[in-house]
Amino acid sequence: MQLEPRLINGGEYVVIRMPSTNSKIVCLKAGSTVSLGKFGSFKADSLIGNTFGHTFEIEKGGTIKPHKQAGFDNADITEANNKEIVDDPNSQKLSFEEIEKLKTKSLAGDVSAQEIIASLTENNESFARKTEFSKSKYIKRKQNKFMKCFFPLETTVYNLCDFFFEANPQKIRGIRTDTLSQLLGLANVYSNARILAVDDGQGLIVGAALSRLDVGGQVLSLHDGDVHNYDVLRYMNLPTETKDRLHTLSWSKFHHKMAAFSEELPENPTQDDINGRERRLRGHTKLAQNLDNLRSGNFDALVVSTNYNPLSVIKQLVPCLGGSRMLVVYDQSKEALLESFAWLRESQRFLNVQLTESWLREYQVLPKRTHPLMTMSGGGGFLLSAIHLASDIK
Repeated sequence: MQLEPRLINGGEYVVIRMPSTNSKIVCLKAGSTVSLGKFGSFKADSLIGNTFGHTFEIEKGGTIKPHKQAGFDNADITEANNKEIVDDPNSQKLSFEEIEKLKTKSLAGDVSAQEIIASLTENNESFARKTEFSKSKYIKRKQNKFMKCFFPLETTVYNLCDFFFEANPQKIRGIRTDTLSQLLGLANVYSNARILAVDDGQGLIVGAALSRLDVGGQVLSLHDGDVHNYDVLRYMNLPTETKDRLHTLSWSKFHHKMAAFSEELPENPTQDDINGRERRLRGHTKLAQNLDNLRSGNFDALVVSTNYNPLSVIKQLVPCLGGSRMLVVYDQSKEALLESFAWLRESQRFLNVQLTESWLREYQVLPKRTHPLMTMSGGGGFLLSAIHLASDIK
């Protein structure tokens, strides 16, 4: 069954990928203008209602139109070579001032990117002597620099993880897409599962777990402070029923003992007094429910990504994990997990204790030019996993 492309809706977040391969997350608010820096700006209304999977070109006036992508790069081997070509800036006949004027006209929409690239190639004395591969690379670089195009992407777990890993890896504690997929697979996150989580990566792992609970289930997550800081969640465009499956609890309330709510209204209460008491009652009820949920135990998975000592977190939360269920701990460094690894190996409560590192190599795939990329990430983190046995085993 072929799925229909999803529509781009107003008020949602999208990832905008620009020709330079840099990306930007924007919220498409009706009536607003989205700025892409040197690549121009467009009206959000012109993108709303289109489908994902298309490249759009920015026209003069802020409108957009679908951009037809170039065909597959079929540059072939010829007798030309680059050995006689010297890297000489004087080979470009256009002066710096003339190129800057073309850029200014391009931003104003008076000159297209194709016209700029054509002018640069026509006035480059060494271009004709380049190999077909070199010509293709040269044109590609200029397209990345001058094309006023963009490609909208859904804010899926994969796209958000990839975006933050490139833009701000510390925000998500350096977890890479392949490591995140392995974490979800090892934890066996499925619909109707009850997941206990500790996520100090601003909610990426929590959001990834929620995205798999499309039918039912819940995620109970522990965090620092009075309110969680799951900033990544807001970009995921999750439906309300999915967001309601997230329950959070502060570490400061972990050992809290609940008492009956006894606050009484004063004589002749104002509306502010009534609203304040109702708000505190809702908070008291929600805290009691989350504590009962935590202490009932038998969670289907325990997923940990913490800035604290992982072993201290594991010891606190393992009693809440059900039998024959998975414990998965992520960290950027192997050393942070070695103490936990040794403790799990010595414990009689765990089986199949593994400490693994993800390894990923990206390739350029083109005819006669398939090879690993020259620059790529050096690591995507480490995973510690184990099977938790029944709780009555000492």
